[in-house]
Amino acid sequence: MKKTFVSGLAGMLLGASMLMALDEKELTTKMKAAGDHMNAIRKAMQGGAMADVATHAKGMVSALDGTEGFWKERKMDDAVKFNLDGLEGARALVKAAEGSDNAAARTAASKMGGACKSCHEAHREKVSDGVYRIK
Repeated sequence: MKKTFVSGLAGMLLGASMLMALDEKELTTKMKAAGDHMNAIRKAMQGGAMADVATHAKGMVSALDGTEGFWKERKMDDAVKFNLDGLEGARALVKAAEGSDNAAARTAASKMGGACKSCHEAHREKVSDGVYRIK
């Protein structure tokens, strides 16, 4: 019984830590990955390489997934919406690219990119060349 309690407690603590919002350093790491995937998506779409678009759209989903907690914790509702819109666009892009639906891929990429741009304009500030911080 004691083992079960300790195991259960350890599981709850691990689960709670996974639900905690990211810190700014973790967010920055995920956003840099998102930027790399976004650049790769642009190139792949220009070249019509839908398999590569799908791969990098999945990377965008991974990069964006869970980052809304950072914004929720700071009560930045617009950023939460931008984040979730970007994630929705990335998921739609995966589906469109895997189905080789160029028109749907363009629409999804536009939604995703628009959400990213809106959030950057509202919550990102350039500190120096290539260095940004959260406003």
